[in-house]
Amino acid sequence: MKTVVLSIILAVAVCLAGNAVSVGPSPPSEYNAHWRLIPGAGVGCVRDDLFIYGSNDSATMTYVGQNINLCGYDGVNITIQYSLETADEGDYAVVYLNDGPDYLLLHTFEGNTDGATAYTAPLDYFYGCKDLGIFIGWYSDETGMAKGIRIYTIRLDGVNWGDGDYTNIFTWDATQDVTGHQTLIASGLPEGIAMSCLAFEYGAAADTQGWWAVDNVELIANGESALPLQEGGYGVEGFEYGGWYQDRHGLPGEWEIGTDHATGDMSGANWQCSTDAHPGSQYQAETFSPWFLVRKSNAITVNFDTWFHPAGVDDYASLGCYSAEHEIFYENFDDLHDWETHDFGDAVTETSWGAIKAGF
Repeated sequence: MKTVVLSIILAVAVCLAGNAVSVGPSPPSEYNAHWRLIPGAGVGCVRDDLFIYGSNDSATMTYVGQNINLCGYDGVNITIQYSLETADEGDYAVVYLNDGPDYLLLHTFEGNTDGATAYTAPLDYFYGCKDLGIFIGWYSDETGMAKGIRIYTIRLDGVNWGDGDYTNIFTWDATQDVTGHQTLIASGLPEGIAMSCLAFEYGAAADTQGWWAVDNVELIANGESALPLQEGGYGVEGFEYGGWYQDRHGLPGEWEIGTDHATGDMSGANWQCSTDAHPGSQYQAETFSPWFLVRKSNAITVNFDTWFHPAGVDDYASLGCYSAEHEIFYENFDDLHDWETHDFGDAVTETSWGAIKAGF
């Protein structure tokens, strides 16, 4: 039986040789893929002396450099520039982050990109982290001539409430008494890496007793919620768990949860700013939302329920957006001194004609 099979294989080999058909380079038998610096392309997981990956790869890379301290920032985002070319859907890369013994999955990179691209995300879960851990893994179940994962840079940016460039969305003055649901188009907001936060500000002169109440705040970008809730997740902020960060600008006034006023159709807890508690003095207070990212959006809408009731000629209410970024950490993979690498994959299977014939 072996003689018959061998004869068929040799016949196929002769036909292929006669027609000058190339089957590509044969993979080496000694090693699976390893993390390697790639000239002009950051770091990738490739087979020795080749820019392609192996089969059954399981290669990891863990950050072991100086501590990445996120303290002192009210919001942080991460941007990973990368490209991905895989042989099938069983080949993928993962990035985990940690603040302590447990790692949290940040993102799974799969499918193919058309050259370099960027993944950006806010790190709400790691607020106040003093030693951020980064773990990258590459896994494959297919031997192909694809390039696999390339990671060019990793960057972390931190921001603080009230910092950065301010864009006004609207301002109501004392001539307007507004109540009910509001749907506003937010134009002029930055798009891309810079993080942003909404800012509601209420101000009044002395001896007035007006107020501004807001509830059920949501920011929609390209049809999806882009504003994180204070308790985590994305959607409509109903203020059931407390307000956002606020700044009194050195003057009396504060935003607080309550139902001190008959706030129209609003029910339950809502975020209110009222001069009733501080009569006889100038009043100003601003409350900031959690930080969010808006990427290449053509339609940004802010929804909220409100009742603005001015009581003096100097009363006003305004909604705006702050945007900022400050670099905390940047890795462009000039070397791998700050990374510990491990390879756990199986040896690449030899698939040359010689290996096939030797098996009979």
